[in-house]
Amino acid sequence: MARVFPTTQLPYQEHHPLKILRDEIERVFGKKYTPIRAPSPVVTSKLNFDDLGFPADHPGRMPSDTYYVNRETCLRTHTSAHEVETFRAGYKRWLLTADVFRRDEIDSSHYPVFHQMEGASVWSYDAFNRGGPVEQECIAMETILQQAGMEIHDDVNIDEADGWQDVHMRDHPDATKLALRHLKASLNTLVLALFRKRWAEEAQTNEPLRVRWIPATFPFTAPSFEVEVWFRGKWLEILGTGIVKQRTLDVAGIPKNLGWAFGLGLERIAMVLFSIPDIRLFWSEDARFLNQFKSAEPLNITFKPYSKYPPCYKDVSFWMPQSFHENDMFETVRDRAGDLVEDVVCIDDFLHPKTGRHSRCYRINYRSMDRNLENDQVNALHAEVVNALVSRCHVQIR
Repeated sequence: MARVFPTTQLPYQEHHPLKILRDEIERVFGKKYTPIRAPSPVVTSKLNFDDLGFPADHPGRMPSDTYYVNRETCLRTHTSAHEVETFRAGYKRWLLTADVFRRDEIDSSHYPVFHQMEGASVWSYDAFNRGGPVEQECIAMETILQQAGMEIHDDVNIDEADGWQDVHMRDHPDATKLALRHLKASLNTLVLALFRKRWAEEAQTNEPLRVRWIPATFPFTAPSFEVEVWFRGKWLEILGTGIVKQRTLDVAGIPKNLGWAFGLGLERIAMVLFSIPDIRLFWSEDARFLNQFKSAEPLNITFKPYSKYPPCYKDVSFWMPQSFHENDMFETVRDRAGDLVEDVVCIDDFLHPKTGRHSRCYRINYRSMDRNLENDQVNALHAEVVNALVSRCHVQIR
């Protein structure tokens, strides 16, 4: 666990792409939203799961997905782990940035630690009165969106998005619908700010920037949505969002409030905006990477890859025990080889027809971001990886 517990705070490092993105998001939301720097990533399971309504059998709770310190504490798996305590501290409109930790596969877009931003906006019910501040903000944002000509695809059936919360529709139906209107206007405005210039530079025609809302399900919001933007020929998921569940507000001690929250991955957006091909680069201290983000107009930067060192492929084939979980294998490889592994791919999956034993072969791509790896060095490292797989994952090498 020590290996995935870095001290560097990338979203606060000058001229770093994650700081550039964090600064821009905070600028878009403005002074009405308080920027919050997250506390320690070691949180209670109660904060990370229970207070947010995660069911006991939710897969995100599994040790194969979450880094547990002990039975009661873990490394936060999302910034939502601080939602209840942030509301409880008196913040109503805020943006919280933090590193989060998950056990996952190994490839160019996954890393055991990455960064999220959580945003929320809640009000007391009188703010939703006709002509009140919530409606006024909606009108202002919608005017900007209309003038920008952004094409918004939003025909979501609310029932498919986990439906309205009964308590809201029973007691405050108009306020709830206005909260959803504010949510959509706010996040459409964010997407416009982040992608408008890039779209204008790269679009082959005068087509408008397109945004799509699709139904989603999250334990702590309802209705819930994911937001996608059409960029470079495909739909890209940008964030998840929804109306905060009343249960969460009750636990936070602000039961007479209503509002919304969203969460987004900073690396996911930065990789697209800046054309960064490998998530490991965010941790690079190489001047060839960092110097590219020193610009008066940082959002216009396109990362120019420097020469790649050659890959070195090594295969490992083994019989798996019944308890085998792929994320355990990935974690073992990361623990031994660190950032010298670019990706791990299963290239063969075999089930013995007579014995029923299950075998897989994985191809490990060793490649450093900043130096050439000698074959002898990789052989020694691969031997360590194989030995660790035997001792920790209880596989039998073929």
